[in-house]
Amino acid sequence: MIRVEEINNYNENDIKIMNRLDALPQDFWDFKACDTSELVHGIHSYPAMMIYPISRNILQILTDVRKFDTLLDPFSGSGTVLVEAMLMGINSIYGNDLNPLARLIAKVKTTLVNTEHLQKNKTEVLKNIDKEYIKYSKIINKIDNYIINEKQLDITEKKGWGDNAHNYIQEFLNKNDVYINIPNFKNLGFWFRPKVILELQIIKNEILKIENNDIKDMFLIAFSETIRLVSNKRNGEFKMYRMPPEKIQKFSPDVKNTFKKILLRNIEKEIEFSKKVKNKSTHITITNNDAKFLEDIPNNSIDLIITSPPYGDSKTTVAYGEFSRLSLQWLELFGTTEESIRSIDKSLMGGIKQRNINENVIHSKTFNESFDKILKIDEKRAYDVYSFYYDLEKIIETLSHKVKENSYQFWVVGNRTVKQQNLKTDIIIREISKHYNIQYLCTIDRNILNKVMPSRNSPTNISGKTVTTIVNEHIVVLKK
Repeated sequence: MIRVEEINNYNENDIKIMNRLDALPQDFWDFKACDTSELVHGIHSYPAMMIYPISRNILQILTDVRKFDTLLDPFSGSGTVLVEAMLMGINSIYGNDLNPLARLIAKVKTTLVNTEHLQKNKTEVLKNIDKEYIKYSKIINKIDNYIINEKQLDITEKKGWGDNAHNYIQEFLNKNDVYINIPNFKNLGFWFRPKVILELQIIKNEILKIENNDIKDMFLIAFSETIRLVSNKRNGEFKMYRMPPEKIQKFSPDVKNTFKKILLRNIEKEIEFSKKVKNKSTHITITNNDAKFLEDIPNNSIDLIITSPPYGDSKTTVAYGEFSRLSLQWLELFGTTEESIRSIDKSLMGGIKQRNINENVIHSKTFNESFDKILKIDEKRAYDVYSFYYDLEKIIETLSHKVKENSYQFWVVGNRTVKQQNLKTDIIIREISKHYNIQYLCTIDRNILNKVMPSRNSPTNISGKTVTTIVNEHIVVLKK
């Protein structure tokens, strides 16, 4: 069932698409019993992923009406839409994201590798890891005792062990005449127990010996997911919250078997996915562009956009860079410094703050009315909100140049509330798009049942004062 807010001139294909969408049951898009980890969708966790049945069903409906050669997701994250476009046989697929971990996950998901070579590397790497564990068993078993009892360090403290773990482990290795290249990033010990650090590095060293880069990346993604599960980070949180000290004291993760379990699961998913991809010549391009410019995407080249942008700036919604920090620090594949990791969230929508705007340059009456109301209550928050929608307008303008005539856009968005003002992003997108000659077709409403988001948050930062977060999404359908 669709919602039509304004009537426009529709061609035959528009009417076919809208009729097919309108014929679906009210709760069709809720996907109550959806297994969101099907195929390669489940190889690595990532915040606020758009579940795959949304893009799968959009693609099935559209490709029944006409052929689509090129697809773009300007906020591709970990690659959900790209995977579904591959399964549908789209010839040329573009994804874009500023987060290097997201790009790596998306690259692994969409790269088909030789099954025989993959299995051979799996056997070899796991065998070598077992050998290294035997070789270093004494130091693996001794290190926690050395740090906690001999050095009298509290492994739950940020100072001492937390901020100087690299040097303490190096000292321990030197005493035992062992060389292992331990990472040296800020607060290493705050996030990992001593034994866990050693084990992770032993596993990483064996992965880095893999010669085939595509297979190596697949193993590194399994390693990245392992990092998250064996760290002192609270599971179920996207921001950097640590376990309480008493839990860290007792925490004893099985690092090797955690990695092995994830790797075997991922390989099975990759093989199953490869069998389902019919068009092996699909061209995948994943770019690292600011979505306001998309300089690597050719103008007038895109038939279809399916995307789900952030609901708001990362500081107050989902901090994608913060979620990725430990993986990026351990992987060391992108020359990623502590400063550049923090800059990921600053580079996302609304990250660059617009201040003291003299006139409304956002072409949405709905937004400007909400902005004026927030401005009277809290000027700083008003301009935080303004910055986000300022970027959104720039992105919509850029996309208007990237798409072809008779192309379609599907925007999956949530409407957040700031200072008691519900920001109707679905309507704002429609109004801005109209300014750039992008026609509105309809809106589909869906309940969020399985998107990993907090059910409540504290927008005022006042202890105990919470509000319900976004519980439904809107799929805005547009056409050039």
